[in-house]
Amino acid sequence: MRRTRADIVIVGAGPAGLSVASRIRNSEVVVFEEHSRVGLPKHCAGIVGLTTARIIAGEVSPRVIDHRYNRVCFVTPSYRVDLVFKQHVAFHVNRPLLEEILASKVEALGHRIVYNSRATPHTLRQVLVRGEVLKYTYLVVADGAYSVFRKKLVNDELRFLVGLQIRARARNLDGKTLYVIYTSAIPEFFAWIIPLGDEVLIGAASRSFLNTQKVVYSVQKYLNIPVSSVYEKFGGLIPLHCSLRNPVLGKHIVFHGDSVPLTKPYTGGGLHYIFVLSPLLARLLESARLEEYSALYNRLFYFKNSIERVSVSFLRKINQYSLPTKFVYWLWSLGLVRESDFDSHYELVLKSIGGTPLLAVRVSLSFLKTLYNTISQRVNST
Repeated sequence: MRRTRADIVIVGAGPAGLSVASRIRNSEVVVFEEHSRVGLPKHCAGIVGLTTARIIAGEVSPRVIDHRYNRVCFVTPSYRVDLVFKQHVAFHVNRPLLEEILASKVEALGHRIVYNSRATPHTLRQVLVRGEVLKYTYLVVADGAYSVFRKKLVNDELRFLVGLQIRARARNLDGKTLYVIYTSAIPEFFAWIIPLGDEVLIGAASRSFLNTQKVVYSVQKYLNIPVSSVYEKFGGLIPLHCSLRNPVLGKHIVFHGDSVPLTKPYTGGGLHYIFVLSPLLARLLESARLEEYSALYNRLFYFKNSIERVSVSFLRKINQYSLPTKFVYWLWSLGLVRESDFDSHYELVLKSIGGTPLLAVRVSLSFLKTLYNTISQRVNST
């Protein structure tokens, strides 16, 4: 690395960093990626909702959306909920292809992606790469969930769930149905089954890798998938810590993607808000108006995300992570669930609270029943 200065430095060549870089035309951009190519390491389930799928198909390529689902099956220890929609409600994103196309767009604009280069904080106006100092006008921190920059510059506690996924050859699965499985083995999250043609993606996440692994293998055994059919295993971290109240640090640094994190608290999905906010962030960086980004971030993400995060924390506290499936089923049975709601859990929260008087009564009764049972169990156990 010979250069000593760049207009915009982006740390991380994942969807967050690349989606911003691909929209900047009139400023010099350098992207540093610690791995040998984009798409590494694999860690994402790749499921998005209708709104996100449309954005990705329109702005990146329709080829990135490789599977579509119009049915969601929630399985809990005591009941099962099947939601069937007339249109597709969930979509699988080919993450490696997404990042490859974005990287091509970035390089076509004349920007540089420097691989095998780990950037670390040096000062508030400089990064350190391969032992050399690089100055910047703006820095976009998109270095993932375990952000070195957030840890050093913000100095707060980072907490995670540990995810594991296996990809295997499998047949006789309904290719239009997503399966979400709740089990007492991982009360703080869930497991999932994602059919991908003649293949299947099985995953789970929890605070304990051993528990996650046990659940994944249990689902594999339940589906009667032999070990010989499993050809890929990969995992990753799902952030539990709160999103930054203000992603802009000083006047020259902005956090983006999982470093914020821009994830939905209930599912851990992060692509939706990346593609909602990236165009706005790119425009403000290019016009030297980064200070305006904080207000947009709060209006479009932080306020809604905070409400979702409080709700999810409560569910974990009372050990009832599957409870929202009842809410969603009631809303669906009343015709109040839209396909686009699965991109915005905030809308589902609002509808659950006061969609209709009937729903409010049913939700209140269910909540009181759940609360009573939880308290009774605790009293009986003491």
